[in-house]
Amino acid sequence: MDSYGNIYPLTNPLVLITSCFAVAGWIIAFVGACVAALHGIAWWIIIFELFFTVGVVVALGLGGFLPHRGMLLTLLAISFVYLTYIIPLIKADGTPGGRATMGGLIILIIMQGFWIFLLGISEESRLYPLFYGRNNVNIPNISSSIRPSNFQSSYSRNKENPLPSIGSSSPGEGEAGSYTTAKAMHTYRANPQDPSELSFSKNEELEIIDRNGNWWKARKQDGSVGIVPSNYFSSV
Repeated sequence: MDSYGNIYPLTNPLVLITSCFAVAGWIIAFVGACVAALHGIAWWIIIFELFFTVGVVVALGLGGFLPHRGMLLTLLAISFVYLTYIIPLIKADGTPGGRATMGGLIILIIMQGFWIFLLGISEESRLYPLFYGRNNVNIPNISSSIRPSNFQSSYSRNKENPLPSIGSSSPGEGEAGSYTTAKAMHTYRANPQDPSELSFSKNEELEIIDRNGNWWKARKQDGSVGIVPSNYFSSV
């Protein structure tokens, strides 16, 4: 789940600022609603906004937003509609508490408008680097210290003596047909300073040679061999 946190990090300034303002907006709305003694649907929406806002912030903080992205974006759309509906109704209250509630909800809906862009874009979008920076794209949070210590030498040997492809086994090469294929769930750009890493695109299928550890040894269709982060792949 660490890589998910890198895709939508709470440490990103825009994500962090909008999250803080959203929480502040809800607190203002809650206090105002208590002072104005609001009742009925206003309280349902305020409580809904509490669970939704806390849920988004917690998901971002724990790096779990991407697996639940579809559900949270759906709730975001519902929340936006709720706020658009309730703000004009509270405006008619006219009391200081009502005005405070309206102000807090306006802050909240503005922040949710930013969330639509910040959390609605995928890492393949051209807008993603604009909000998150190019250095944040496709950087898995996997320590290089856990890579196999003997990989570099084996990688060099594989380049000189490529392994046979699936289905072309010959006597003495019975294990070649045992390699499995995995599909990339996200795009990844290899570290230019590490020649052992492979770059790949979303939905690209790679032949997995060795599944040991968090970095797998894999081979692309063009025959190049290297290591890839295992949490970017799913079995085919």
